[in-house]
Amino acid sequence: MNDTSGGRPFDLVVKGGTVANASGVRVVDVGVRNGKVAAMRRCISENSAERVVDATGLVVTPGGVDAHTHFAARVGQRATADGYLSGSRSAAVGGITTYINYIVQDPRTSLKAVAVREARRAESESLLDFGLHVILVDPMVPNFRRQLEELVRMGIPSVKVFTAVDAFRMSGRAILEVLSGVSKLGIVVNLHAEDGALVDYQVDQLRSRGRVEMTSLPLSRPPLAEEMAIRRVAGYCELVPTPLYVVHVSSRRGLGAIAEARQRGVTAYAETRPAYLFLDEREYAQEESGRIHTCWPPLRGETDRAALWSALGSGFIQTYATDHTSWMRAEKLDAALAFDEVPGGFANVETSLGMLYSEGVLTGRIGIERFVGAIAANPAKIFGLWPEKGQVAMGSDADMVLFDPNAEHVISVSTSHSSSDVEAYEGTVCRGWPVMTIARGEVIFERKRLQAEGRRGRFVPRQPAVANDAAVELPSAF
Repeated sequence: MNDTSGGRPFDLVVKGGTVANASGVRVVDVGVRNGKVAAMRRCISENSAERVVDATGLVVTPGGVDAHTHFAARVGQRATADGYLSGSRSAAVGGITTYINYIVQDPRTSLKAVAVREARRAESESLLDFGLHVILVDPMVPNFRRQLEELVRMGIPSVKVFTAVDAFRMSGRAILEVLSGVSKLGIVVNLHAEDGALVDYQVDQLRSRGRVEMTSLPLSRPPLAEEMAIRRVAGYCELVPTPLYVVHVSSRRGLGAIAEARQRGVTAYAETRPAYLFLDEREYAQEESGRIHTCWPPLRGETDRAALWSALGSGFIQTYATDHTSWMRAEKLDAALAFDEVPGGFANVETSLGMLYSEGVLTGRIGIERFVGAIAANPAKIFGLWPEKGQVAMGSDADMVLFDPNAEHVISVSTSHSSSDVEAYEGTVCRGWPVMTIARGEVIFERKRLQAEGRRGRFVPRQPAVANDAAVELPSAF
């Protein structure tokens, strides 16, 4: 190919940017053709593409891969504020180009039927490419193993189990049945790690003393509950070898339990979320703030925050995902709800990457390669999207986000693209922010404006996991 011959061999060229992958950083031009990275070299001609983006002074990373979202979800009688359209728009503005959304098993029908229905629903709305995880609630349904095999063939090699939260909680025996079913299929088991019995006991004790205010939330779900659940399920995985992915790790004790599991040979991945890095339990001192910032596990203390930052910077924590679960202000602030009844979670896909870049990379807490690993490369590898997703490389999907290290951004519900009318980080000022998002070679967000609508996203089938994947670092100490 000769890009100086006067033709236009590329659809798009990103010129002069500092391209950061998990494997290294270099200043290089990126040529895109048919949605794929087709060239990476210096001095690609400006006449060789239909459009040229000047990325001088900007950092170009792979588009974010958010492995933990709850769009179009229901918890009990409540439905989340963001469906696939508003959720994916908000994510695109924040630099995320691929997400993996949780759906829930319906024991009355097959896992495949549930997944096909949800994939069609999402494709009819989503702006971004997506995958699906299935939350399991009953492994005793007929033909459970065959249903799991069908799920893998469809490209969904990941399931989730809960050890707390009444709507989804499984017994230890049921979790062992899940592990037995998935262990030879390359399925990654995602774990919501809180000991349900301990949480129930604490809630009952607090309520019996009339303690229904938000200051009770962190007391009801202490770090001990997270540690106990991780140790128990990791022990099961030692008996029935299965890759374990611990979602939203919130505490030093939780990290310690993962370290012990790795030392015993368990493939145990760790994810954390923005809430535990940027907020702490002081939010619960005020009733309104506590309700807005309710999440499970709850926000922790400064010692836990420091441990999480250290673990993320060292690579002990593999991934950074949002657990985006958005609600309306009226639902969060309903005065009739006690501390254990307020819906958990908040919107974060629009702000997560910018916040981590601002407070992590630009402050020196984490290196740019670790940043890219956590937001893109590692989730792509763990969940079977690599090498098409998670890197800016020849032949990969042309998913990129451009960060301006000098851009200042004030987080506000007034500028959010989420359908939620409450912002957990309202008024936070960040330096360094995403200014352009490119998904499969198409500029979909540029300088505060969406450039594309929904229905361009695709369901992306994923490959089964390989236990102890050497491509993903699993340190045994943090």
